[in-house]
Amino acid sequence: MFKLSILFGDGPKMEPAKIAPGFEMFEIPTEVLVSPYITHEDWENRKIELAAFGIGPIEVASHWLNKPCTTPNADWELLEFWSRRALKRLAEIGVTRAGVYGLWFPKVKGYSPMRQMDQAIRYANLMGEIAGPLGVNIMVEPMADPDTLWPTYKEGLDFVKRVDHPHVQIMADMNYFLKLNQPFEDIMLAPERCLHCHIAGDHGQPGVGDLEKTHKAFFRVLREIDYRGGVSCACPWVGTGPGEFDLTAETAKTLAYLRRLRDEVYSE
Repeated sequence: MFKLSILFGDGPKMEPAKIAPGFEMFEIPTEVLVSPYITHEDWENRKIELAAFGIGPIEVASHWLNKPCTTPNADWELLEFWSRRALKRLAEIGVTRAGVYGLWFPKVKGYSPMRQMDQAIRYANLMGEIAGPLGVNIMVEPMADPDTLWPTYKEGLDFVKRVDHPHVQIMADMNYFLKLNQPFEDIMLAPERCLHCHIAGDHGQPGVGDLEKTHKAFFRVLREIDYRGGVSCACPWVGTGPGEFDLTAETAKTLAYLRRLRDEVYSE
């Protein structure tokens, strides 16, 4: 059975101390909270802050370096420095899966498509070589943008297979499947390669809008492949009650909603 997870720290609303208890794992934004640009001393203080929240295991990271690797002037020195320091710091706090957004693998007009793909493979291998000895896996995240090298999940999966590195795999974001009308069953093409999932509601957190049937369909695919990773709420958060936005109340509602759907799917 998969674990229920939540991304925190990616905006002022997402204070970890205000998240309702009960989530089984957590996701952290690398560029925001684990920035390689801060000093070692500041990083040691950041680790103390993260530990003090007492929220549970931080197993996954997202929000990678926002510098593309497919441009003619790609800064390989920066890419390597950032990746090495980021992955080392993520490993220190227990992260085992690091997501890399498809937007940082853009198609570049007027530049050789073959060179773009070669550079993408080069960077994926570089990250994998750094991550492996640290006990971390890299996950590419297709994000339904036709101006990226792998907009669909199937294309992302083909890219991962082409890279052919044991520590470079893939993640599945439900919203991006919906954006391009992709079947969730594409995850079943290589279930062992899917290491993490993102989920959201309708312009808000899970439980907002009328997506219960869609969420259940997504969960059924994960059940069929015996997926044991996380399903993380990585989404905008909106208020559904009276008064000011209350993160504790909203995350409690979402957690109850996801627990109910997961229990119903696994009891079918």
